[in-house]
Amino acid sequence: DDRSRENTWNPGLWAHLDGATFYEKDFTGGCAFLIGNEGNGLSDEISAKADDLIRIPMCGQVESLNAAISTAVIAYEVLRQRSTGKK
Repeated sequence: DDRSRENTWNPGLWAHLDGATFYEKDFTGGCAFLIGNEGNGLSDEISAKADDLIRIPMCGQVESLNAAISTAVIAYEVLRQRSTGKK
């Protein structure tokens, strides 16, 4: 809570139907992710600290990815956007 948030966007990632999909967001600037676990997601307290809530869209019967896979997907999207300069 005491760290500087200047020029940092803090999106929360969760497997819920609310929130924009991750590929709709611009990650070319500074950002720090709050990753929820696959069982309980983000607590209400942590979700309230997020600047935005984003999600990874799922197909079929899959409800969520585990936290490590979700982190890898988001990290790749951040790298893709920053290396191409495109959202």
